[in-house]
Amino acid sequence: MNDALELLYTGDLHLGRHPSRIPDDLDGPKLSPKAVWLSTVQEAIDRDVDAVVIAGDVVDQENRYFEAYGAFEDGVAQLDEAGIPIVVVAGNHDFDALPDMVDNLDADTLQFLGRDGQWERWTLERDGEPIAHFEGWSFSAEHVYDSPLDEYDLPATDDAPQIGVLHADLDSRGSRYAPVLSSELRDSAVDAWLLGHIHSPGIQIASRPLVLYSGSPQPLDPGEQRAHGPWTITIPENRDVQAEQVPLASVRYDRISVDVSGADDPQEATAVISDEIKEHVRSELDTRSLKLSLVRVHLTGRTDAHSALVDQHRSMERDLGFREGSVSVRIESIGVDTRPAIDLEDLAEGDNAAAFLAGLLLEIEDGDPREAYGDVVDDSLGAVRQAHSANAYNPLRRETELEDPDDDDAIEHLEQQARVLLDTLLSQKEGKA
Repeated sequence: MNDALELLYTGDLHLGRHPSRIPDDLDGPKLSPKAVWLSTVQEAIDRDVDAVVIAGDVVDQENRYFEAYGAFEDGVAQLDEAGIPIVVVAGNHDFDALPDMVDNLDADTLQFLGRDGQWERWTLERDGEPIAHFEGWSFSAEHVYDSPLDEYDLPATDDAPQIGVLHADLDSRGSRYAPVLSSELRDSAVDAWLLGHIHSPGIQIASRPLVLYSGSPQPLDPGEQRAHGPWTITIPENRDVQAEQVPLASVRYDRISVDVSGADDPQEATAVISDEIKEHVRSELDTRSLKLSLVRVHLTGRTDAHSALVDQHRSMERDLGFREGSVSVRIESIGVDTRPAIDLEDLAEGDNAAAFLAGLLLEIEDGDPREAYGDVVDDSLGAVRQAHSANAYNPLRRETELEDPDDDDAIEHLEQQARVLLDTLLSQKEGKA
């Protein structure tokens, strides 16, 4: 008999929300967070885990309460029937919605911890003996500026592992989302801290105590790259906590850099891009649950197709799609960072517009463009900031916190425009010749 404690842990379900940038012809319920939540429930039942742990933000926002309620209730009912307890805390997105939802659900196995921002302990027993103490704290308002650990006063135990469940912003001083420090977590008597809030999954502290962000089980935007899914947490008698991700997400966002040096035209570049992505899917991705791979492509290299790639990359984004095994592959975006197949050093020796642009590009590549071309960088920064403040970006601002453009953004924009202009000048010169 295996006496190790086994949990299935997730967080940031954001039921009611939907992954962004999904092509219309592929969009549907199978790609929703609800579908991955129900897959997580089935995984817990198949593994016969001791408990399911959810570290907050079950509901995306209060106005999506009713959409989330049915999905959450369905999963809870299945776990309740299987006799698997659910331990859950509230995050900043569902601080008011989740307590109401829990109160309305008829499930003996559902344990909501930390109501009203007060630390709370619940003990899981097996055959009348404690096998785990779960210690949780929940958001009671949308913004919490102080560390929840300031009020942590639960006594240490030695009869079973202690597992902290917390929605918090780790090592981010000044955060308004329950900032906590790694040092605070290390100083506690807890064996493992299961955190929510950050959507990118990963172990933050590998040694005792284990500190882990589950990440969102289904990625929600292109910034949430890599594999996603719940985690198994296994704690044997020696309390050596082990964590392993179960990649149940049906959507994956990735970024791939493709060198198209030597491509003579966009068609040839497209073939190179397709080959690189297919190899990435075959060799790098776990495709057991994956249905859609959305790839952000970064094109590099010197090529005669540079200008055409700049002009046609939008149509390439729309048209380049295929299947690799059971996975549909689509292009989320193409960033053209190629360079014309020209000798910039030789061209910069002249005294015309092309020489000026060549000198600017050389300075961007190897020097300090702010020092040598300060006025030009200022003009570029002004243009980028003006575009950033346009009304078209308002929906994105409501979903995410956009940072103001800086010199790096201005120089990147300047480099792209200078390359296109230089390529155009050289093409005009060749045409006259």
